[in-house]
Amino acid sequence: MQRTISTWREFQDDWDGVLNFLMKGDELVPFRYTMPSIERIVETLRSDPDTRITPGVKGNALNLTDIRASFCALPIEEAVRASVALAHFKLNKFFGDGQLLEGFEEGVMRPWTDALQEAGFTWTRCYPILFISGPGCATNYHLDFSQVIAWQTHGTKLFSGLQDPERWAPFETRLRSKGISRPDGLTDADALTYAMPPGTVLWNTFLTPHWVEASDQIACSINISHGGLRYKGKLCRHEQEIIQWQLDHPEEARLLF
Repeated sequence: MQRTISTWREFQDDWDGVLNFLMKGDELVPFRYTMPSIERIVETLRSDPDTRITPGVKGNALNLTDIRASFCALPIEEAVRASVALAHFKLNKFFGDGQLLEGFEEGVMRPWTDALQEAGFTWTRCYPILFISGPGCATNYHLDFSQVIAWQTHGTKLFSGLQDPERWAPFETRLRSKGISRPDGLTDADALTYAMPPGTVLWNTFLTPHWVEASDQIACSINISHGGLRYKGKLCRHEQEIIQWQLDHPEEARLLF
């Protein structure tokens, strides 16, 4: 069932569950920032060696084939209509004066982390990632080793999780989630899907299956990724069980993680 929350009390109750939910309102979404045009974002990111540039073709699993050379050769007018997925995991390099995301630290990251701390949370890592999907493109079925805020900034995406994540991704699947594919038998009725026009903010929970599809226009989102997130000292259930397994199986954990 779709759910939208707007207070920190609701967030404190629901953050460590297994279902994704929308977040809205000044209390829970305290950040404000005007993003550059999609053309400027694409032009800047495709020129940066830290940008991951992959096909974005819909399928049952992530396709991480590098298509940098062919995509960078396109005129910008064609690039924003191309089948592509871009991801950048080191956005702080663009926060300086005159850079692509000047003022992002002050406008987004600081208000969010200040509010998170005031609400009783701590963390070991918290950083933004930028994702772009070309028209009709997708980030296919996968699990994230993090708690994520997905903030839609350009275009519209459909963000799909599952109504019953434990059925499709039990502990052994979560433990060995790298390279996972969409299970046979999964149907549209099993999905918990949210339409995300610009301005939408969604909480995506730790190690739960999901996939994201763009509409017929290029779409961009900023994801704030959290690791080691704790409320009153307690990890979410999925992260705690992974940490406990690592402690109980140190030799295997060293090879797996």
